[in-house]
Amino acid sequence: MFYLQCRSRRATGFTLIELLVVIAIIAILVALLLPAVQQAREAARRSQCKNNLKQLTLALHNYESTHTVFPPGTLGYPMVFSAHAQLLPYVEQAGLQNLLNFSVPPMTAFNPTSTYDTTLVSANDAAARRALSLMLCPSDRNRVPDSIYAGISYPANAGSGFNGVPAANIEDTGSNAAFAASGNADGVIFAQSRIRLRDITDGTSNTVAFGEHLLGDGVNTIPNGNDPRHRVIELVDGNATTPNDCRDAMTDENRWSGQRGAKWINGHFADTLYNHFYEPNSRTPDCQNRHHSKALTSARSAHTGGVHISLTDGSVRFVSDSVNLATWRAISTRGNGEVTGEF
Repeated sequence: MFYLQCRSRRATGFTLIELLVVIAIIAILVALLLPAVQQAREAARRSQCKNNLKQLTLALHNYESTHTVFPPGTLGYPMVFSAHAQLLPYVEQAGLQNLLNFSVPPMTAFNPTSTYDTTLVSANDAAARRALSLMLCPSDRNRVPDSIYAGISYPANAGSGFNGVPAANIEDTGSNAAFAASGNADGVIFAQSRIRLRDITDGTSNTVAFGEHLLGDGVNTIPNGNDPRHRVIELVDGNATTPNDCRDAMTDENRWSGQRGAKWINGHFADTLYNHFYEPNSRTPDCQNRHHSKALTSARSAHTGGVHISLTDGSVRFVSDSVNLATWRAISTRGNGEVTGEF
């Protein structure tokens, strides 16, 4: 007689309660790890951003060694090529600069009546559409939305915004506290500038070469709750940018632009020039005239708590949003003799 022995088999696997516990544990671990991963990624982006600024400043020194002066922030109108366009051979972009012709305007917008050879201008315009990773902060967008041109995150320092006069001598809220033509600025790079290292009498370790700004969001209207740091107020034509006029224009729907940093080739405010009139990441929006020749601006970044700047000695610093405003303005001037505080 054969006896069959039946063995009970227990089903293997998770019960519903065990599965829910595992899911809950995984969710907690993800919640704990995600901020750390995001912080690590931002740390890497900040490191790359600092390196970009350092490379640009080293290129500035190499340019000065060759030409005895820093590149001007823009050539005479309409040849408004930026300092960055002139630095291309010194950042391993000689091939791109070879596509440019500096005897004609950099973009077709500056040749509306075809005064200059349209073929040469069109070649410049095409080159201006080539994105350069060196010119862009990886924490920000890589171009202004819907713009055909390649953007830039690192404008050159034109000065304090006070046209060569120490900030302590001017009433900030007065109607005459205007940033006049960029060609009379107190920084190191501005319209048709010819600044040499020996002109930086405040010291190269106390004078800013390049800063950061946020690329525009492409929307040319009042921010209405959106971050105003991505937009710029534009006054009429070549008007002086006084604090009072800039303040009055804030409520005018037709006075806003979301095109900041849209073109690395263009040597104008809002693209490749800035000044230190406002504190870093100020909630007061930047303001310029429509000719982009006069402006009240500041450095702005996608990094939490401050902005990166490069000094003309080649070093790169992270400056807190809470930096003393007088100190912030002092480090923007090349020879005003201010006593610089901690920054």
